[in-house]
Amino acid sequence: MLSGEDTVTAEEFVESFPLIELPIVLSDTTINNKLGDSALITAKLLKDFIPDSVFSKEFGKSTKPKYYIIGRAMDKNEDNYLLIKAATPSRQAGYIVCLDKDNVYKTGMLLVTNSSDRNTHYQGGLDKKFTISRNKTKRASDGQTYYNKSVYVYNTAGIFSLILTESNEELEVKEVFNPIDSFARTHKLSADYVKDRKNLISIRDGSKTGRMLFFIHFEKNNGECVGELKGEAVFVKPNLAQYSASGDPCSLEFVFASNKLSIRELQGCGNYRGIKCFFEGSYPKKVVKAKAKAKK
Repeated sequence: MLSGEDTVTAEEFVESFPLIELPIVLSDTTINNKLGDSALITAKLLKDFIPDSVFSKEFGKSTKPKYYIIGRAMDKNEDNYLLIKAATPSRQAGYIVCLDKDNVYKTGMLLVTNSSDRNTHYQGGLDKKFTISRNKTKRASDGQTYYNKSVYVYNTAGIFSLILTESNEELEVKEVFNPIDSFARTHKLSADYVKDRKNLISIRDGSKTGRMLFFIHFEKNNGECVGELKGEAVFVKPNLAQYSASGDPCSLEFVFASNKLSIRELQGCGNYRGIKCFFEGSYPKKVVKAKAKAKK
C-alpha cells in the first residue's frame, strides 16, 4: 500500500505501478472486481502527483473514493500510462493518467465506469499502439442495440486528442470540455473566440510575458473531421502569435483583429486533426456581460 505517511518520490510512485502487457481492456463488470489493500493508494499521496480534478467530475468534491493501482504501460518516448481505479460502495471507475518521461503529470481521463442499467455497458482500453478507446453499448426497448465509440491518442502537447468517433445513436449536441477554462485571463486578448458549441478557441494568460495559452477544438463536415490542440504560443507582434514545439512538426499562426481571432496552419498538424481538414478560419470573440454591481 502506498501510504500518505511515506516519503515517496515521483519515480517511486510511478514504479509502484506494475508494468502490464498490452492490449488491456477494462469493462463495467471487471472494474467492480475487488482489489486488495496492497494495491491501495491513499488520497493524500495520490494528490501529490495527480490533481483531484481528474476524479472530481465523476465523484464530486465532497465524496472521498478509495484509489487502487491497476498497472502501467510505457511508450517509446518513455511516457507512462497509469491505470487507476477509484471506488465508493456504489460507484467504481477506471482512469488512464499520463505522466511524461520526467514523471510529471500531463493529463488524465475516465476510461470506464460501472453501470446500474443492465441494458447499458461500458468498456475502455489501451492497445499496443497506445491508442485509447472508450465504448458504450445500449440495448433499447425496441431491441435495437446502439453504440458509441471514441478513440484517442496522447500527443506531444500533453493532451488526449480525439481522432475517431463512431456511433449509430441519434445526434445530440454536447458542450466541448475546455481544459483551460478556469485559467487566468488578465491579458487584453485572453478570451473565448467561438463560432458555435463545437468550434472554439480559448485564449488564456501564458506562463510568462509574451506568451499565451490556447485550446482549440473544431468539428467540420458534420463531425466527420475533428481537430483539437492545447499548447502555448509566443507573441511575435502585439496582435500576432505563433505556436511550435520541439520535436513536433505542427506550427500555427494566430492573428488577433477587432473582436475576432483568425488561425492558420503553417506546417502539418495532422497528429491533432483529421486528414481532410485543417486548423484554419476566423472565430468571433465571445462577448462577456459585465456583472451588475450590488446595490448599497
